[in-house]
Amino acid sequence: MDHAHHRRKLLARRSTIPRPALFLDRDGVVIKDCHHLSNPNQVTLLPGARELLRHANATGWPVVLITNQSGIARGLFDWNAYELVTNRLLELLGPDAALAAIYANGHGPDAPANSWRKPSPAMLLAAGQELNLDLSGSLLVGDRLSDLQAGAAAGLAWLGHVLSGHGQHERPRVTACIGPCGQFRGENPSSRQAQAVLLESLLDFPFGLLGPQAPHHDELFYR
Repeated sequence: MDHAHHRRKLLARRSTIPRPALFLDRDGVVIKDCHHLSNPNQVTLLPGARELLRHANATGWPVVLITNQSGIARGLFDWNAYELVTNRLLELLGPDAALAAIYANGHGPDAPANSWRKPSPAMLLAAGQELNLDLSGSLLVGDRLSDLQAGAAAGLAWLGHVLSGHGQHERPRVTACIGPCGQFRGENPSSRQAQAVLLESLLDFPFGLLGPQAPHHDELFYR
């Protein structure tokens, strides 16, 4: 584990049986994108974020945040500032809209392809292993093409793209990667193709995808 560039916060129980999860990007999806956010007082939940997490919690779906934080590599803030922002985010969400885990990396754009930086699927794969997730049945929502590319490379079933954050700018690139039947065309055409859906915001998320999952009672799994 490269502790200089990677951070994980596991907040939920590890399941004894694989279960699908909902993966969300942070800036521009769950909270307002403030461009290299480092001030916890600027953390603002986006419309629909808390409601979606509350529904996922109620139906037994783990929610995992996956976030690129290149401001660390750029020297704009450090991991201590990142943790303050994280703590404020968790405070705003509250216990009934809890996250199962948060995965972050501080790499810049020059990160190697096998790093945790999206579009690499490494953060999703790590979450899948550590939380015992069924990635083939999992969902993801992001505002950048790299979010969807990471989800597709991890073998997820469904990818949602929102217009919040960088979504407006990224929408044409995302649309170009969606086939006529709604399949996301990733970099590996031979891999299983995820269903891709264009959303305005999290307010448009189809809650019906989050069918009830059986509760689980395993030991807490922290790192």
